[in-house]
Amino acid sequence: MDINSRAQGVGSWNWPLLLSVVLLNICLPSLVLSYGVFLVHSTELGIPLWLGLSTPAIFVLTYGLTQCWCRDAADTWGGPVGYRVMATVGLMLVVASLILCVFVPYYFQPCVYGVLGGFGSSLISAQVDAVIFDTYDTNLSIIRGICFAGQAIGQSLFPHILSALIETYEYSYSYMVLAGIILQTLPGIMLLKVSERTKRPLSFSRYSDKTYAIFNNEGMNGYVNELQLHDLSTKSWQSPSDDNLHRHENGGELEYDNEANVTITPPPSPEEKRRNIFGVEILPEIPEESEDSEDEFDDDVNEIDTDKSNKKRFSLAIKRLSTIGDSFDEYIVKQIRRDSVQTEYDGSENNKEYSEIEVTYDTISPVTDIQREKIFNSFSFRCQSAYASMRRRMRMPSYRVYRLRRRLVYVMYSINDTFIKPLSRSLSCWRFYPALMMCFCKLSLSAVSLVLMPLIATQVKPKISMTETNFLISLHGFTWICFLLCTPWLAQTPKRNFKYVAVFGLIISTGASFVLAEANNHDHYSIGCVVAGIGYGAITSCWETSVQDFVGARKWPKFHSTLETLSSIILTLFVVGLCFIVEQEGGLQRSMFVLGVILAAITFVWCIIAAVAIYVTKVRSLIRGR
Repeated sequence: MDINSRAQGVGSWNWPLLLSVVLLNICLPSLVLSYGVFLVHSTELGIPLWLGLSTPAIFVLTYGLTQCWCRDAADTWGGPVGYRVMATVGLMLVVASLILCVFVPYYFQPCVYGVLGGFGSSLISAQVDAVIFDTYDTNLSIIRGICFAGQAIGQSLFPHILSALIETYEYSYSYMVLAGIILQTLPGIMLLKVSERTKRPLSFSRYSDKTYAIFNNEGMNGYVNELQLHDLSTKSWQSPSDDNLHRHENGGELEYDNEANVTITPPPSPEEKRRNIFGVEILPEIPEESEDSEDEFDDDVNEIDTDKSNKKRFSLAIKRLSTIGDSFDEYIVKQIRRDSVQTEYDGSENNKEYSEIEVTYDTISPVTDIQREKIFNSFSFRCQSAYASMRRRMRMPSYRVYRLRRRLVYVMYSINDTFIKPLSRSLSCWRFYPALMMCFCKLSLSAVSLVLMPLIATQVKPKISMTETNFLISLHGFTWICFLLCTPWLAQTPKRNFKYVAVFGLIISTGASFVLAEANNHDHYSIGCVVAGIGYGAITSCWETSVQDFVGARKWPKFHSTLETLSSIILTLFVVGLCFIVEQEGGLQRSMFVLGVILAAITFVWCIIAAVAIYVTKVRSLIRGR
């Protein structure tokens, strides 16, 4: 896109694309945000609670492990067709995971739902992020706020939809109907297209470590990193003092015209032609004669004589070799062999030094086809040929083995560049650990708190009905939307202030976790849902920007993939620990209490970071001003 049009924000709103992005954000994240409804009905069917709780954890783990590769694929394969093809493949994986849940046993549903659904959602999310980043630049914060609003709408709607599906089609077949609903997002995927007028260069990527500055000589009045070519037809090679390379014909500076047809050739090298300042060619240097020239002449004569003698010896050796060769030819024609073994000495003069043996074809029986076939079919020959072929295959593998080795090496290098190297680089920086805490906080609220909220409603006395529980979960999404009304204000807020909003969300989410842990009636549970919605909206809207500002824009691309992968692994380990608690009596509220304690520790760390930032930016500047 043109630089001026980007600065003015012209053509920044693409309404069909915006509607498709909102539709995808309404449907796909609800697979995790609304999974608590499935969990409530699965416990009524006798499915273990730990098995249902592990499903969203597996979903998030697969999403986190594949997101970095999907982003690289989106940057590499994206295009007019690439984004839509990859997003369609992701959608087919999500639909296949839901359909397979109808036919597989209950104990295999977490793996099918989590692995296939997480990988498909990761593919779609990477394409959506790439298209948004390439299309919307000046209004990127507003667009992301709209996407979060779509997730909140999906969280408010899908619990009611899932409850109606389960009551109508039973638990198993409700997955198939849900797959049909998710399949309706295919027209939205077909609209994922980046206009060529607004497309950014491939080297300018949000998720890549290599961000290059692109220079263009046309229409720019400034210094650039390009070498200007000169018209060498105006240069005086004979007299450098009359050099007119830097001057114009009329006495002014030389102006280059792109349309002028001039011959631009480099000057001849000093080895090709050397001239003095008067234009006369300089001849090569001739060595001067010295007093010792006669002695040197005698030495040269002696060397010539030795060369002649060596040539004579060499010619004699060649003649001898030619005579030996002629004798060999005679032996071959006559078909006789002359033994070099001397006969026994018997004292007589008739004894010969060598004995001659005549070889004729009459004494040799040719190998027939029958004999050759017997040899080839013999057991010993088969064993020898099998051993030789096996040895040859082991020492000289086929091209398929070579290709397999190359692919394995490529996979190993890719794993090293994607996981091991960023992990070792991230763990060496202390700023990575608070950022990891913030990312884990966001994932735990999505995959643990929202999933356990419908189950906690079933243990409140008096027991809350499923319809009212869905209404309270919708109220959670509504308060999330209420916070997102501050998105235009956040878009104009400097990035350094996002950490204060994230700390505010951490404090509210911690309080909501403790309220839900101690909720024993309808009022406490309703207050916990409302407060949790505000805190969750603040964290989801501001955690990435606050972490990016905290670690620095230069280190953020290196930390981003490591944050997602490591936080998803830690979340999986946390859920495995919770599986031993939820099966006990009162284990649901105890799990929320453990989550509240972890959130309190993370809140304390980020409160210290915010206090230090306030001291550095505000208090110290006031002290220096005084």
